[in-house]
Amino acid sequence: MKVTGIFFILLLALSGCKPDARESKMPAGFLVSDFVDGINVASDLEFAPDGRLFFLEKNTGKVRVVKDGALEPEPWAVFSVDNRGERGLLGMAFDPDFENNGFVYFFYSPARSSINRIVRLKEVDGKGADPVTVIEIEESSQDPSNNGGRMSFGPDGMLYVSTGDRGMADLAQKKTSLLGKILRLDTHGPLPLKADDPESVIFASGFRMATGMAWNPLNKKLYVTDRGPVGHDEINLVEEGADYGWPKELGKEMTNKRKNPLWDFGRRGISPSSLVFYPEGGSFPEGYRGNLFIVDNRIGGIYRARLSGKRLNRIRKDALTMWMPDGFSRTLLNDITVGPDGALYIAGNSKIVKIDYTGTNIGGTNH
Repeated sequence: MKVTGIFFILLLALSGCKPDARESKMPAGFLVSDFVDGINVASDLEFAPDGRLFFLEKNTGKVRVVKDGALEPEPWAVFSVDNRGERGLLGMAFDPDFENNGFVYFFYSPARSSINRIVRLKEVDGKGADPVTVIEIEESSQDPSNNGGRMSFGPDGMLYVSTGDRGMADLAQKKTSLLGKILRLDTHGPLPLKADDPESVIFASGFRMATGMAWNPLNKKLYVTDRGPVGHDEINLVEEGADYGWPKELGKEMTNKRKNPLWDFGRRGISPSSLVFYPEGGSFPEGYRGNLFIVDNRIGGIYRARLSGKRLNRIRKDALTMWMPDGFSRTLLNDITVGPDGALYIAGNSKIVKIDYTGTNIGGTNH
């Protein structure tokens, strides 16, 4: 994609990572193609162990499935949701033993309610059935913003969940609230879990709107993106019991009591929405394996970060680049994952696209 003149200057200002003209193009050998069209605000997408692609429609509450490259005509499940603002059907996670138990977990905002709820469904004859409530996140706020809703099972078999501050910033620091946190839930015991002992399920605190969550297979650590109120969006390596600052502090100005982010996108920010680690066995060239990919829902950027340091807790300025594929400018990108074929799959409001490595020079510069 050619980015010149005033528009390129605007991209520099918005991105915060200051990519040069070469870094604003797709690298050589990568091909972007549409995978699924005509969808209604895809908020999350995950591949099942059998290769089916599941994705969520935030506003309709539908769980959709793509099998053998074709969108199934009927949804796998439908939730009745409050879809105002950043509420709706927001996140899902497959149980590590899905192939045996058929369990899938969902984070959603129920209709006619101010709460958020996590439920477990079981696949029966190709559809979601037998709903079981895992936990309800009850707060008095009617604010439809900052809901969080990302979920992922960790190497310990526990379900990790991000919650936003629901517009009540001070609660991100309070141990008596589940808001503004990363939660760690044990789904193996009796359900539902009780929310009257928040400290028992809080893994980390001090988040405003944690929108991306990914486990690094190299060090088994959790990485999370968080959005600032105006800029200072972050990439964080999340440790148990740590405080990531919000609303007391932002970006890389933390005190010793709080954790600095690995990356601060600067004063204008990018509105990061999701992130994923590229696997060691993927089809991309070797230099991309273990890299962190982030998408934003402000300017349609895809950011590639190469981690360094013994603890993989650093991102150098020259190790973060931005890709701007044709047709992505000003596009809302809501989620990113890696398929069993090694391609990157990216969810937008109206379609899902995939990025393959073809090994041929189709434009741009490989770095």
